[in-house]
Amino acid sequence: MSTSGSYDFDVTAAQIIKDALFLNSAVDPWNTVSTEDSDICMRFLNMIVKNIQKDADLWVTTDVTHTITAGTQSYTVGTGLDIDTARPLKLKHCRRRDSGGTEIPVDVVSRQDYMEQPTKSTQSPVLMTYYDPQIANGVLYVWPTGSSGNLTLILTFQRPIQDFDEAGNNPDLPDEWNIWLVYVLATLISPIYSGSIRRDLLAISEGLLGPLKNFDTEQVAIQFQPNLGR
Repeated sequence: MSTSGSYDFDVTAAQIIKDALFLNSAVDPWNTVSTEDSDICMRFLNMIVKNIQKDADLWVTTDVTHTITAGTQSYTVGTGLDIDTARPLKLKHCRRRDSGGTEIPVDVVSRQDYMEQPTKSTQSPVLMTYYDPQIANGVLYVWPTGSSGNLTLILTFQRPIQDFDEAGNNPDLPDEWNIWLVYVLATLISPIYSGSIRRDLLAISEGLLGPLKNFDTEQVAIQFQPNLGR
């Protein structure tokens, strides 16, 4: 038996759209998808990825290093801003790095916990951060505001999933999600092309989604310890 030795299979937005239309008997395999149908399906496809990004975990986790300025309480977060990255959905973890390279965990806290700090301009090593994602751009708040030798933060963000801007774009998702994209798109467009929600397509898309979410989690051990104080 001879295998390919390759691992680079992927699909494009155009292929996902055509497969979803085919599942609704809205296009023949040998025909070209109309511009109108492609536009409709592309909008749905982008809404799908914007919806699923709230549940994504491992592959959308990214570290961003930022040098802070002692005395500065907040930083804008977004493309071309103080922290130059696409507006993150969440700040998952944070740590600070001192001039000697030592990294110390920093608490990620709620808005209330940050606002309850009495003197926001305190200059000493950062102990907590609060991230406000807003709509267009985010804002990162730090407390205290840093000190000499403690001015680098390593921010672990949950980034957004990239858009489908063109028919030739590949999904910004792992390959195992491709078949789900086809079936969930086919389900959402089925009222347009089949007259009602296709329950068979819905069942398949829901059946695919559960294992994908379970797979997109860290495999870590759970430890149990006896309560020695009793």
